[in-house]
Amino acid sequence: MRTHDEAAGPGVSPQGEPTRRTQAERRARAEAALLAAAARLVAEHGSTGVTLARVGEEAGFSRGLATHYFGSKAALLARLQDEALAEAMAAAAPERSGAGAVDELCRFARGCLEGVRNPTDLGRAFVVLGAEALAGASELTDAVAELDARTRGWAADVVGQGLAEGEVRAGVDPQAFGLALVGLVKGLVSQAAAGPQAFDVAVATAEAERWIRLALTAG
Repeated sequence: MRTHDEAAGPGVSPQGEPTRRTQAERRARAEAALLAAAARLVAEHGSTGVTLARVGEEAGFSRGLATHYFGSKAALLARLQDEALAEAMAAAAPERSGAGAVDELCRFARGCLEGVRNPTDLGRAFVVLGAEALAGASELTDAVAELDARTRGWAADVVGQGLAEGEVRAGVDPQAFGLALVGLVKGLVSQAAAGPQAFDVAVATAEAERWIRLALTAG
């Protein structure tokens, strides 16, 4: 079994000489490995049977390292959801410069749905955790609700910017739109998870984008 220090040992300088990573670099690498391991386990088995000790072992570290870094299983799962949302936003809107509000929101929906077609472990774990929260998994409900609230807030901010720039039609309620957008995307992703063979990603994406444009720009 590798220890934390062994797994995050020296790097190599441009001259080919060993270098010593800083404590922050070692921690970042270890956290990334632990999150990747947790995503694989949740995606394959659900969160119920996943323990912090098992995550540490899956990542190749000591059984206690995940507890040391995250403190609790609930905190680890909440962090997983944060990372999944960041992944979807990065895929949807890698650069804001020059992008309008409507296009940014369309890319967000597209990025979430494209994750259904070519899911990463993180994306698959996100869907599993969302489904478990809907089923009443107590350690997930609060984290999912908080993440939904932040996503609604982000969407409302984007719409507000569009209103200020004259791109979004007057009269659109940013908060109401954010509520509807989160419901739309989560509903489509849940359908895809429940029946992937019958779910047409291209059709769902086109309809989601059409709804966003109609909601924000139609008279």
